[in-house]
Amino acid sequence: MLPSTHVALFKLKNIIFTSKSYDRKGKIHEAIEHHNRDVQMPFRQEKFNKMKDSPYAFFRGSNHIFWSDFAGDWQINRFGGSAFSRTWLEGDAHVYNMGAYLNNSGNIAFGFDDYDDSLVADYQYDIWRFATSMVLDAWQNGKFQDELLNQALHIFAKTYLKTISSYERVDLFSCSFNQDNTCKPLAKFLAKTSKKYSRERMLNKWTEVGEGNVRKFRDIEGKLSPADLETRDKIRHSFVDYLKTTPKELSSISDTHNKILDVSERRGAGTGSLGLKRYYVLIAGNTDHAYDDLILDIKQQEQPTAFSYLSDEEIKEYEFNFENHAHRHAEAYKALAEFPDQNLGWLSFDGNFFSVRERSPFKNDFPTETLEKPKTYFQMASQWATIMATKHLRAARRLNHSLDQYVFEATINRIARDREEEFAVFTTRIAKSYAKQVRKDWLYFCEGF
Repeated sequence: MLPSTHVALFKLKNIIFTSKSYDRKGKIHEAIEHHNRDVQMPFRQEKFNKMKDSPYAFFRGSNHIFWSDFAGDWQINRFGGSAFSRTWLEGDAHVYNMGAYLNNSGNIAFGFDDYDDSLVADYQYDIWRFATSMVLDAWQNGKFQDELLNQALHIFAKTYLKTISSYERVDLFSCSFNQDNTCKPLAKFLAKTSKKYSRERMLNKWTEVGEGNVRKFRDIEGKLSPADLETRDKIRHSFVDYLKTTPKELSSISDTHNKILDVSERRGAGTGSLGLKRYYVLIAGNTDHAYDDLILDIKQQEQPTAFSYLSDEEIKEYEFNFENHAHRHAEAYKALAEFPDQNLGWLSFDGNFFSVRERSPFKNDFPTETLEKPKTYFQMASQWATIMATKHLRAARRLNHSLDQYVFEATINRIARDREEEFAVFTTRIAKSYAKQVRKDWLYFCEGF
């Protein structure tokens, strides 16, 4: 029999050779398995197939890995890290989570269009994730060499700080980014969207006129299928309570229970949210016009991805302020958007909570692959930063309105004063180094799934 010391050494050696504790590939596989454990297999495989397309697609479908890597990172303290540097975040910031939409003033605007992962945290998390997505997107498009990408990231970081300091105490609650006040490539895109898209086009795509001249949803393979009768009834009955959550002075829906024309299950949309329940509800319009009907997007909301990585105190704050995750979604939307959706609200059935918002007839993503010249790419980098900073600032003022609504901008201006170049270098380093890691993680993912 070996001496006890030899037994201990043998066990220690075994731990070293078999442990996955310090194996990035093992951690990626474990994280993906755990995060998607409740997703039904057909949806799970569909999601994984999307994530295999590219490192950027993987990045979009694995927001939880980003938060696991960065939540509470000590580097956050270089340019933030205080209670006053927190605001509402998009929470899953990347270049394709900004898009075109029709706001309540009737203008086609551009900005954040996804609030599923929104929460209150340090502003830099959105910056780091968005900047990383710029790198991954540029690599995917194969457009720019490292030096040009570095310049774009510097412009993005510096413009963010410049925008925060430029507003001072200007009222920005009605500030909107449209074709009249945006850079040339974005203005051109919005003008094209305005001409190409319409409510009529949206309704013709998703619906058709059936018996009795009543509009109903199409059955579109892989995208839209009729909801079963039980689900239809549950959604109809839940609308009474839904109306109580909408901004009463704005809502275009009244007596909605009698106006629901059809309900369908939405499939195949998004990447990170695949597997969650989602429905389109067709609502009859208030006029005799043939194309005045609305499509409401009803989407299951769960805890934002970052929730698992919050401190105990932050979790207490979250649970104190929000009745449920769909309520949190609505509050984030109202805080970050210049003109919140007039039909924004939430409902519940079967123990799940769902966000409710109108599907915009002008929903459209900016095609980054069209940015072929450095000049236009730099313009968009600056524009993205301006939009993000404005929305962060607007949300912070709404968040702090009862005390000091200007505390967020004062904090950022104080921390970053005369450090713009340092901030740009810092942001660029994080974005590029993490993008390289995402590319490795994507390969690990493809090997295992």
